[in-house]
Amino acid sequence: MIKDEVERVRDALADLCEPLHDVFAWAVQRRDEALPELSHHVYTWHGTHTIRALAHYRLRRTNLGVWALAGNHARNGELSLTDSEYSVRVLHALNDKDVPPPGPNRARTAYYHNPPLPLQEKLQGPPNDKLLALWRINAGTGVPSFRVVRPIGRWNFGGKAKTDLDFPLPETAVDLKNLHFEPAAEGLDEIDIPMEDDGK
Repeated sequence: MIKDEVERVRDALADLCEPLHDVFAWAVQRRDEALPELSHHVYTWHGTHTIRALAHYRLRRTNLGVWALAGNHARNGELSLTDSEYSVRVLHALNDKDVPPPGPNRARTAYYHNPPLPLQEKLQGPPNDKLLALWRINAGTGVPSFRVVRPIGRWNFGGKAKTDLDFPLPETAVDLKNLHFEPAAEGLDEIDIPMEDDGK
């Protein structure tokens, strides 16, 4: 059932709660100390890349439990993590609501095409879910926040994101464990659910 799959995703991410929040908070502080001139809105793009690079540097030296850095950071600052069952791409989000679209890149488009979570049948074999961890920095406090989404298709910039999971990643594993999910009713009208036989 979908609840089991959601709990599976939630449990897998527990080891990342504290490290991601701590590392990105450190990266923001380090950037602000070393390059305060980048706080001007004209240099937001540069500040974002700097934070991501510092975060990657610090994550290389951080205990991530079963997780490890993956991908090629030299390729435009790519920041990815993996364990035996999941891949997580850590992307900067422009705001708290949107999800960056895959764009035309074939590899990125393929990454965004997870099969939708099953409603009744459990996945067979080890899962290989591809998740996005979207990060933002509060401009007033410098505190990072993260949102985890599971993309299931392609959309264009400004369009409605195709995802079947979307939840905040709390600062601690305990808070994540206590996070409860309610499946959205949106899209359920498209699912063909057979009616029970009433004996007629």
